[in-house]
Amino acid sequence: MHGRSIASTVLGAALLASLCACGSASTAAAGAPATPGSSPSVDERLIPCPKRAWPQPIPARAIGNKAMFSVMSELDCFNVTKAVAPDGHDILDDDLSVSRDYIIVKITPDVGTMVGMDDEVVLTVDTHMPGASPQY
Repeated sequence: MHGRSIASTVLGAALLASLCACGSASTAAAGAPATPGSSPSVDERLIPCPKRAWPQPIPARAIGNKAMFSVMSELDCFNVTKAVAPDGHDILDDDLSVSRDYIIVKITPDVGTMVGMDDEVVLTVDTHMPGASPQY
């Protein structure tokens, strides 16, 4: 497993279970791997990461989302190695109560770039989107 992915696997499984219970699962065939370039459906996210079709594109929908939520959902199978705050520290090392308010403002490699499951992905985070007023 990738670093930090044990907690994200447990929390991600709980999140997926709640999504499936609410009836928001897609009509994609369960167990069918995503094709490179496609966005995984809820059913496809239930497929273990190594069994998915790789490489996968960096998802655009993560930009503007809460970083810790995204690491446990749409970025779960990606090798997110750090999430750098404006002061340079890695929020993945923070307590969740401290890191919960950070949002993703940039992903490296860029959104849409095809990456392998073990390729390093780095998030740039802030408490607000560039050009927007901070919300305190």
